[in-house]
Formats: sequence, structure tokens, C-alpha cells
Amino acid sequence: MAMPALPFVAAFYAALTGLLCVVLSTLVVRQRMQTRISIGDGGDASLGRMARVFGNFAEYAALVLVLLALLEICGGPRWLVHALGACFIVGRVAHAYGLSSTLDINAGRSAGITLTLLTILVASGTLLVLVARKVFA
Repeated sequence: MAMPALPFVAAFYAALTGLLCVVLSTLVVRQRMQTRISIGDGGDASLGRMARVFGNFAEYAALVLVLLALLEICGGPRWLVHALGACFIVGRVAHAYGLSSTLDINAGRSAGITLTLLTILVASGTLLVLVARKVFA
């Protein structure tokens, strides 16, 4: 039995996601140092907003990376894994920018969640088709 291809494309986007995680975490830490609030948000709206920027990112990152890796391992088109990975990174950057600016609905937040959910939808749908061909053949 041949070894499945290693998910190098997904690994590339995992590395970018890791870097984005460090940037967003650093913004939260910086805000905590400025406000001298170590736990929770202490009622500080800007700290609460930055914590949500990071939290929202973290809520989607693991799922998307698993989907990208499985898609690549299961033989999904390399171009699609690249497109979805790029879509996710751009979406999370747009969402982080939009949410860090204001709590109101704005173009950054809207584009960010749209790109993120589109990434999950396309990756999941494609993975289902690829796997169904093997499982139900």
C-alpha cells in the first residue's frame, strides 16, 4: 500500500495560521499590559474586543487546518487546498481588522466570516465527495 502524500500545502497554511496566532496573541498581551488586567477584561471594552478577536480566530483555525490537511491527504486538488488556505488567511485577517476596529458590523467582519465559512463549506463538501468515492465504492 502506497504512503499517502504528505500535506505540505496544508502545512504551509498551518504555519501562516501559527504566525497570525502569535500576532493576535501579542495584541491581546499588549492590551493587557496597558490596562494592567491579567484575567478577563475587567470591564475594559478595548481589551474585551481584542480578546474576542483572538478567540474568534481560535474558534475556526483548528477545524480549517484539519480540513485542509485531510483534503490534501485524500487527494484533493493542490490548487484547491492553496485557494482555500489563502481564503482562510485573508478572511481571518479581514475579520480581525474589522472586529478590532469596532463592534459594529463592518466590511472587514462581514468579508472575514464569509470567507471563513466558504472555506469550511467548500473543504467539507469536497472532502465528502472524495471520501464517499472510496467508502461507498
